[in-house]
Amino acid sequence: MEIPHQFKALVRVIGIIKLAGTTFASADTPPLTPTPKPGTLAAYAGSITLDRDSREEPLIITTDNLLALGEGGLLTTVARPAGEPFEVNPDSEVDPKIRNRWRKKVLSQRGAIAKLEERRHTVEAEIDRLERGKLDSKTLDRIEKSEAKLRTVEDEIKNEKAQLSRIVRQARKDGAQPGWFR
Repeated sequence: MEIPHQFKALVRVIGIIKLAGTTFASADTPPLTPTPKPGTLAAYAGSITLDRDSREEPLIITTDNLLALGEGGLLTTVARPAGEPFEVNPDSEVDPKIRNRWRKKVLSQRGAIAKLEERRHTVEAEIDRLERGKLDSKTLDRIEKSEAKLRTVEDEIKNEKAQLSRIVRQARKDGAQPGWFR
């Protein structure tokens, strides 16, 4: 019995890969590690060891030993806040008609998105059902049509979400507060 030509070529390729792998693995070079910069947390962590087994008793921090344990440590303080506090004006009255108008628009848009996501879920379930069954040419064609329908629904969801974003942006320009859309 003669060995096929393709099998001989495959055996040669596997032999070359094994030879290259053993040559690479036998190299005595240690793996490269990045050198931490002095004064960084990485440099400090590299210079100490956390061997809890060498300590006979657990470390208990008390008022008496706190000063000794904190010796050499640094305390960072902030002189002033990073930004000025945001002023909220609770006295400003909001027109309920404006609030209701924007709230209805946002909620109806969210409802449209929810319906489309429900439709997407239905199409995905249909695709899963078809893929679990017998895969003949007729079924593959139905799967392809369902996948096209799924892409269409996903595009519609994307467009409706962009529309929702535009509505919220317009409402903010009109003075809408974040809590209006909950």
